[in-house]
Amino acid sequence: MNEKLNQEQRLEAFAEGLAELTRKHGVALRVTGGVIIDQPEAFEGIEYFIGNEGDLLPRISDNWL
Repeated sequence: MNEKLNQEQRLEAFAEGLAELTRKHGVALRVTGGVIIDQPEAFEGIEYFIGNEGDLLPRISDNWL
């Protein structure tokens, strides 16, 4: 993660990257809200799992977010 970018810039960059993944994999997301992670290094261990009805559930180690 680039620490020099502010939160809005990081979110915009994420949206651009997500659009590329959508085109590549043919899966679109509609997201409301988000998850706050206080320690940026925690993102290294994040995984996503598919829940009921196609929900994507984020988890770091044994902690569901």
